Amino acid sequence: MKNENETDIQISKEEFMKIIELTGLPVNHIQKLIDLEKAEQEETKRKELEKKNPPFVQLYKSHMKEIRWLITNHHLSSNILFFFLENMNNRNVIVCSQQLLMEQFNKGRTTIHNAIKTLKEHGFISVAKIGNANAYIINPEIAFQDSRDKIKYVSFEGKILINKNENEELFKEHKFENLKVLKDEKK
Repeated sequence: MKNENETDIQISKEEFMKIIELTGLPVNHIQKLIDLEKAEQEETKRKELEKKNPPFVQLYKSHMKEIRWLITNHHLSSNILFFFLENMNNRNVIVCSQQLLMEQFNKGRTTIHNAIKTLKEHGFISVAKIGNANAYIINPEIAFQDSRDKIKYVSFEGKILINKNENEELFKEHKFENLKVLKDEKK
């Protein structure tokens, strides 16, 4: 971090090497200092990025009993909940179609509908309709990803998951080959 008296200067590599020579310090010592400074800057950037989108999901201990109940009694519902947790944004929202869930879990429409209904009825999620897709809002009293002071807010922006089968034209038109696409796990 710079104070008000510090300024950046630019010098050529040749001039820099002369300065190093005059100090009498070995070049590898100077390189280590430069590497340490770069590592420190990268760590600072990484921490800032993690503040915006933390790489974790927090679960409240007070609702572990309900999560265990869901896992024990409703396997598909618990799998869908953890799929949502894995893919949600830092505002506890995930948008995807029922078709995507059917393909992801290799289940029919009614089975997926019933699993989602279980999650809704027991307060694990809320559902907002968006045309043929749904925005699934994970209950922030059960799990959250953002900082604690923001869990009382619900944002309807979200990561939107699409699958190739529902969007063949889009994938053909744009040749999205390097995008993160849910892999067919049946193979």
